[in-house]
Amino acid sequence: MNIHRIYIFIHALLVIVFLSGCTGSAVITPNAQEPITSDSISEIITRYRQEIQQVMQQDSIPGLAIAIVDDQSILWMEGFGYTDWDNKTPVTKDTLFSIQSMSKSFTATAAMFAAQDGLVDLDAPITDYLPDFRVNSIFEEHPEQKITLRMLLSHTAGFTHEAPYGGSYDLPAYSFEKHITSISDTWLKFPVGMYYGYSNLGIDLAGYILQVRSGMPFIQHVQEKILLPLGMSSSTLDVEQIRANTTRAIGHSEIPLPPPVDFLLIPSGGVWTTAADLARYLQFHINEGMIDGKRLLNENLAETMYTPPNIVGELVGYSLGIAISNRHGARSFQHSGGGFGFNSSMVWYPELKLGSVVLTNSDQAGLYYYTLSESILDDIIASSPDVYAQLEENSTPKEPAYPPVKGESPLTDTQLRNLIESKALLDDTSTAKRRSDYAGMYIMQTLGTPGETFEVSNTNGALELTYLSDVEKMTEVEPGLFFSPSGEALDLRGPDLLFGNIHIIRANHSTLLFRGAFYLICGLSFLFALLFWPLRSLLQGRRQKIFPSANQAKSIRDAQLVYARVAVAIGSFFSLLCLMVLVVIPNMVYFSWPHPYTELKVWQHLLLYLPYFSMVLAGLAAVLALLVYKNSSLVRFMRTYFLITILVLLAFNITILV
Repeated sequence: MNIHRIYIFIHALLVIVFLSGCTGSAVITPNAQEPITSDSISEIITRYRQEIQQVMQQDSIPGLAIAIVDDQSILWMEGFGYTDWDNKTPVTKDTLFSIQSMSKSFTATAAMFAAQDGLVDLDAPITDYLPDFRVNSIFEEHPEQKITLRMLLSHTAGFTHEAPYGGSYDLPAYSFEKHITSISDTWLKFPVGMYYGYSNLGIDLAGYILQVRSGMPFIQHVQEKILLPLGMSSSTLDVEQIRANTTRAIGHSEIPLPPPVDFLLIPSGGVWTTAADLARYLQFHINEGMIDGKRLLNENLAETMYTPPNIVGELVGYSLGIAISNRHGARSFQHSGGGFGFNSSMVWYPELKLGSVVLTNSDQAGLYYYTLSESILDDIIASSPDVYAQLEENSTPKEPAYPPVKGESPLTDTQLRNLIESKALLDDTSTAKRRSDYAGMYIMQTLGTPGETFEVSNTNGALELTYLSDVEKMTEVEPGLFFSPSGEALDLRGPDLLFGNIHIIRANHSTLLFRGAFYLICGLSFLFALLFWPLRSLLQGRRQKIFPSANQAKSIRDAQLVYARVAVAIGSFFSLLCLMVLVVIPNMVYFSWPHPYTELKVWQHLLLYLPYFSMVLAGLAAVLALLVYKNSSLVRFMRTYFLITILVLLAFNITILV
C-alpha cells in the first residue's frame, strides 16, 4: 500500500469521526407547509411520498423539493427534510437550491432571447463577438473562426470540461473574466463540430458572449430576460442575494468543509432557484415559449433550442443546453446537475404536457434522485395511456428558426484516435530520456478531498497513462505535451502541470514517502515540545508550575526562558493542529492551503487561518529562543532543544504556506 493510499485511509477514518458530530439524524418528514397535490394522481403521490421519505432516511439526504406540472397547473409540489442538518429549517416549495448543471438550459434559453433581440446570430463565428479570442488546436488553424454559439451550447465546439482557472476543483479566488480569459490557454479535444465533449467551458464562453453583447453582467441579463418575465421571483444568480437568503438550502458534501457559494461556473452552473419557480420554468418550456397564455419567446426559436444543431448532436441526443431522447413515443428533454453539495434533475415532455423537477442538497444523492423525475412521469403516463397517446398524436411538428447544419460525417472514436496519432512528434535522441523522466504517479487537485491519481509509464518508448484501470497510449505532439485517444491534453511542459486543465502534481513514491517522513518527524517534534517540560519537571521531582509566570522568575534570563518555553509550546500546539487538518483534508499535503471563504463557520475559518497563527508564533518563539540560546549559562541540552524545535517549527510552517 503506497503512502497516498495510507493518507486516504486515515482521511476516511477521521472524516467519519469529524462528521459524526456535524450531521443530524436522518429522520425525514413532510414539512408543515401544505403541499400542493392533485386528486387525479393522488395514489401516485401517496406512494412516492412514502418512498421518498424512506430513501432519504436510508441515504442520509438532508432535504428534497419536488414539483410535477402539466402545461397549466401544479400536479404535486412539496418539500421534505431540512435545509441543513444543524439548524433543521424545513424545506418547502420556496426553498432556494443550487441546480448546478441544470443552469446550462438557462444559458441556452438566454441565447434564444438574445437571438430574438438581434444581439447574436447563433451560427455566426464567435470571433464576430470576441475578435481577440484565440484557442489552441492540433487539428486546424484558427479554430475559433469556425466555432458558433450553437456549437458551444451543444458541446460540439471541441472544448474540454474544465478551465485552468475557476473550474470545478477551484475554491473562489478568481474573477469570472479571468476564468474566461484562461480558456485561450486550453487545447481543443477534437476538430470543431466533429465530435461531442461535455464542457463547462463552452457554456461559460457562450454566457460571456451574451454578457458582451447585452452590455450587462450575465447574471443581470438572465434576471431581466428570463427570471423576471417568467415570474421566477425567488431565483437568482447573484451571490450576495444567495448569501442573504437565510432559509436557502445548504449544500452537503463528503468534504469536511461546506462547499462555497461563490464559484465561477456561472453560465454552466450558477442558477439558484426553488421548486415553485422551476414549475413555472417547466411550464414555459412545455408551452414552447409561453407562460400564463403570453408568448415570450418566438416558437421557432424555442424549437431551435430543442433541436440538435448538427449530426453530432443528433447522434448523442443533445440539443442546446438540454439532452433529448424519445420516450412514450414523444420527445423527452432532460438535464441533471450535481456538485458543490447539491444534486438536481428535471424532465419535460412538450407533446405530453408534463414536466417534473427534483432538488436535493447533497451531492452524494445517487441514481435514484436523478431518475426520480422520470419515474414519476412514467407512472403518471402509464395511469392514463389513452390520454397521453392522444396528446402525442395531436401534436404538430414545429420548424426551428435555425435548421440543423448538415455537414461532414462526425468522427468515430477510432477516427479521432487515428487523427490524434497522426500529429505525433517524430522521435529523436532525446525522446526516450524525456519520456522516462515524465514517468511516475500524478495527483489531481480536487476540493479538499484526496485527489484521484493516475500513473504515467514509459513502455518501449511510448508514454502510457493508467487511470481507473484503463491504460491509454498518449501521443506526444510537442515536447512534454501529450494527448489521450479521446483528445484530453496532458501538459507536462512547465512548472504548472495540467491534465484536462485540472492542476496536477507529480508525486512518485519516494516523494510521498519523504513528505510522510517529514510530517511524521514534525509531529513527533511538536509532541515532544509539548510534553518536554512536564516530563522534565516530573522526572526531577519538582513541585513547581510547568509554566511559571515571568514575575516568579528569579532573573531576566529566567523570564526569557519562561516566555520562550510558552511560545514554543503554543507554536507546537498550533502546528500540531495544522498537521491534523492536513490528515483530515489530505489534498493540502500536495496543493496550496486554501484560503477561508464566506460559507465557513467561525471555527472552520480559524482552522484555515491556523498556518498563519502558527507561523507568527514560530517566529516569536524563534526570537525568544535566540535570546535564551545566547545565554552561556544555559546547558547544552537545552540549547539543542530550542535550536531543533525552532528549526522544525519554521520548516513545517514555511512548507505548508509556500
